[in-house]
Amino acid sequence: MSVVIYTDWRWQRIPNEITYPTMLVGLIVGLGEGIPGSPFADGFLDHLAGLVLALAVCRPFYASGGLKAGDAKMLMAIGALRGSLFLLSAALYGALAGGVLALVLIAARRLAPPETEVRDPFWRVMKSRIPYGVALGIGALIALAIGR
Repeated sequence: MSVVIYTDWRWQRIPNEITYPTMLVGLIVGLGEGIPGSPFADGFLDHLAGLVLALAVCRPFYASGGLKAGDAKMLMAIGALRGSLFLLSAALYGALAGGVLALVLIAARRLAPPETEVRDPFWRVMKSRIPYGVALGIGALIALAIGR
């Protein structure tokens, strides 16, 4: 998770080399959880449901341009790894962390020295990119720490 947070913050990119294998590992873990007598109860269907639910939730935001493909694939990987209930908790905490991150970035940009080019400050803030993968990663870490 920390690698994804770092790459999205630094380069505004979440590599497929991380998300796709994580989805596969999550589904394999789900197969292992479905074995009778396993200490885990959820199983493969919950992990698959987490992946599909993340896709269904992210699709409208991706189609409208509000979410990048890497962010959607990261959320799908989280759902595949931990299941549908964890995905919902992580997405909720990620949305809250995204709001806090947006406020911090807006404040930092407002306090920065003015640019030489004159632009409407509202336009400049609204057109800037907020690395939402960072917020989703923080949300997943919060959900993991809380144990949801």
